[in-house]
Amino acid sequence: MNLLKALLSFEGVEIWDRALEGLQTGEYEVDCPYCGVNMFVVIGHGDFFCCTDDYALQEVKKSPLEPARVQQLEELPRRLLTRALADGQDGLAHGVRYLFGRAACPDCGTDFSVAERVVAGWIP
Repeated sequence: MNLLKALLSFEGVEIWDRALEGLQTGEYEVDCPYCGVNMFVVIGHGDFFCCTDDYALQEVKKSPLEPARVQQLEELPRRLLTRALADGQDGLAHGVRYLFGRAACPDCGTDFSVAERVVAGWIP
């Protein structure tokens, strides 16, 4: 993962050279594009969901993530998936599909792109 992030950095791929860290930690914090509520997007550790409360401390209402279909991935997401598979990093490849997939806000039900919300969190 660190080599992939370094490669992206050297190639000038802004945001993703840092934002891939969430695939290692298994979590991203994003906001809903409609109602603005803060959410945790969990990718990994055997679970793939988003929620608005701290899932580590209590039972929470979860909204499942929908992974991107491999044939739908273009450019950078496809490249990340291909590289992860070529390096035998099946777990990382699986996470990439969820990172570039879709979710729904548990509070208002708004459907959104996980990757777009991650990028929105990095842009000032």
